[in-house]
Amino acid sequence: MNTFKKILTLLLAICMIVSMLSLTACKKEPEKKDDEKTNPGGNVTPNTDKTYTVTIVDGDNNPVEGVKLTITDGKSFPVVTTDANGKASTSLPEGTVSVMITSLPDKYEKPDKVSGVYHGVFAKGSTELTIKVEEKSVEGNDYVVRVVDQDGNPVIGIEVQLCYNGICAAGVPTDEYGEISAKIDTDAKIDVKLYPLDGYTLPAANADGYHAAIEVGDTEIEITI
Repeated sequence: MNTFKKILTLLLAICMIVSMLSLTACKKEPEKKDDEKTNPGGNVTPNTDKTYTVTIVDGDNNPVEGVKLTITDGKSFPVVTTDANGKASTSLPEGTVSVMITSLPDKYEKPDKVSGVYHGVFAKGSTELTIKVEEKSVEGNDYVVRVVDQDGNPVIGIEVQLCYNGICAAGVPTDEYGEISAKIDTDAKIDVKLYPLDGYTLPAANADGYHAAIEVGDTEIEITI
């Protein structure tokens, strides 16, 4: 009887050992994460993106706000807009990064391109770039005001003042032809004010005190007093 118990105990022990070995053999190894598959040891590859900043300034090195830029590495083409400090930034992988000005305030003109369609290229290893834009040059127009009397004769010596966009030039007396002329850097409407001259009655003035106006597209006017 004791022998039978010993044999039974031995068989149970053997079964337990076999079961444990089977479980160990069947246990599935946990699946590795993607970064462990591509990077043995489990170290995650660091992000190599850098922040690239463009500053837009005018001819006096003052910041220019509202300039739309495309900052690109040739693969991504993010569009950004300069702030009150003239700055705009974006993150891109380290490498060759170029800048294209897509639009800017009307008073400025785009600088010359430095590479293909681009107005600037970051120097190797640099993340800061400054681009200068200039104000548009306005050639201006030669405006002429002619003052005549009821018979069409020139009125000599009457003072004429030209105003535009709220800016007024000093009054100038008409010459022997009853004319004044001025070169003004604007295409806006020119308001004309006449000052009293003995022996003449001025035409009615509007609420702002102007007696006539050179409309946009015109450069001359004749006023009869």
